[in-house]
Amino acid sequence: MTTDTWAWLDSRVPRGSIVRFSLAGGFNSFVFYVFWAALVALLTSVDVRILWGICWGVTGVLAHFVHRWFTFDDRKSVRWTLSTAVPVYVASLVGSSISIGWLSITYATDVRLMGLLNLLAWGLIVWLLMRLFVFQYSTTEHASQEHQTV
Repeated sequence: MTTDTWAWLDSRVPRGSIVRFSLAGGFNSFVFYVFWAALVALLTSVDVRILWGICWGVTGVLAHFVHRWFTFDDRKSVRWTLSTAVPVYVASLVGSSISIGWLSITYATDVRLMGLLNLLAWGLIVWLLMRLFVFQYSTTEHASQEHQTV
């Protein structure tokens, strides 16, 4: 993407915003959900929580780099963001696996819909944790850095 394209996008969908996170998260979630739904259909004897955990872990690494590049920025080193993102993804993996397990028992006939709702709820939690703890994103800091480079 050109500098003009990034400036246009940044002016309409600010970095660090829930909207920008949702755009990137939509891509990440699509990859996750297709992977998970395929495994649920193919491996019917495996607990949905185990399949959920496998898919969450694999796509969590992808999501970190997508959010670093697109949602937030690279002011923090990869060493910092990856090492702080791992506990966030582990906590969300455990929490989302527990909740999908409960939802799959409570709403057994609607497990795929419950998976989508579970994914959205945990996406909001992950956004907050990534913004506050991993990337420590501040719009004022980001704006002042942009003005220095112009």
